Amino acid sequence: MSQSAIKRHNHRVLPCDQNRKIELINFLIEKNSDLDIAIISKETIKNFKDISLNPKVTITDDANIDSSFDLIINYDLPDDAQQYLKRISFAKTYSFILLDPQEQKLLYPIETALGRSFVQEVIKKFETTQSIELRKAQAKKEKKTKRFEKELEKEKEQKEKKKQKALPPKRNIRKIVKKD
Repeated sequence: MSQSAIKRHNHRVLPCDQNRKIELINFLIEKNSDLDIAIISKETIKNFKDISLNPKVTITDDANIDSSFDLIINYDLPDDAQQYLKRISFAKTYSFILLDPQEQKLLYPIETALGRSFVQEVIKKFETTQSIELRKAQAKKEKKTKRFEKELEKEKEQKEKKKQKALPPKRNIRKIVKKD
C-alpha cells in the first residue's frame, strides 16, 4: 500500500445522480487523459462497458487494487471507512468520489475517520436533481429577500416624508446687520 497522502484540495466529492455516473466518469477520463486512472467500486464491475477506456484506465474493485494511480475515481463508497482510507492511499495526486444524493449518509463515518469534511464540487453539466432544486430554492429566497428589503426602504421613505410634513415650514429669516 502506498504511503502518499493526497492534499485536501485534491480530494473532491462530485455529486452526481446514479444514472449519470458513467457519463461523468467518461468526462473525467477525457479531462485527465494524461494521468493513470483507476475506477474503483465495492463490487465487481459489470456495468462499465460504456466507459471510454484507454491504456491508462484501470477498472477494479476493492479486493483487487494493488498499485498507485495518479487519479482515483470512486464509483461508490465502501461500507467501511477503513476500506475507503485504503482506496485513497493508492492515489498519488487526485481522488474523486461520485456521490449520489442517497449515498450522502455514507460520508459521515469516512469524514470522522479522516478527521475532516470533504470539499464538494458540483460540475455544472452533472448537477443532481437535488442540487438543482436547492439552487432554485436559494434563488427564490434571495428574490424574496430583495423584495422585502425594497419594501422596507419604501416604508422608511414614507415615514421620512411624514416626518417632514409634520415639521413647521421653514421660514426665511434675514439677519439684520447694524451699520456703523
